[in-house]
Amino acid sequence: MFLSNSTSSFLALIFILISTAGCGLMKTAENTSAPTPELPRNRFPFSTKEPENFQCEIVETAGPVVRRKRIAKKGTWRRIDFDFGDSGQRAVLQTDKEYIIDANRGVYAERNSAETADEFAEITHELLNIGQPSEFEETGREGSIVRYIVRPTDGSLSEIIVEYDESIGMPVKQQFYSIDGAERTLRFGIEVSGFKSDPDPEIFTLPLSWKKVSMKELLRPPI
Repeated sequence: MFLSNSTSSFLALIFILISTAGCGLMKTAENTSAPTPELPRNRFPFSTKEPENFQCEIVETAGPVVRRKRIAKKGTWRRIDFDFGDSGQRAVLQTDKEYIIDANRGVYAERNSAETADEFAEITHELLNIGQPSEFEETGREGSIVRYIVRPTDGSLSEIIVEYDESIGMPVKQQFYSIDGAERTLRFGIEVSGFKSDPDPEIFTLPLSWKKVSMKELLRPPI
């Protein structure tokens, strides 16, 4: 399972971390004081511990719909940019405080930590939150990339292709297929690119020229 997006059922609770920009943005990507424990190793044929520091971009594809995100982590600091590179790009930044950012407008709002839940889960944990007993079958290797087919043990007519990069210790590509007889249809995909083990420092800072506004004003839709 791979991505908490409203367009998917089997993919609920993955990379996206919040389902849509409005209220979803306010519901996820939060407190990091209690780190997510490593997933049980007997569920997966590889390590599931997330790197301490990293930066990457994520592309989620469901049919004609494509969404991009940028994820960065440095110790206890976190940032997720949703709809990265688009006019509606917004971000959640956690450093000394939690900030909700509208980079295109150059504004941000502070969020009361008392309003947050511990939902800023580790990316690897979210990527592999399959949600049901599944079997992994290794199908090939190319350099540091190991490919697996993941099939639900309950016999559901679906499967997932996972590519795991041993050099960074993270899944980098996942494709969800439904199966109907001899027909195999790609329903959803997630791909990681631009991985860095040392994130860009400016990702965790707010430019001095940006304006602090209320949460209500920041979330107000454009006129």
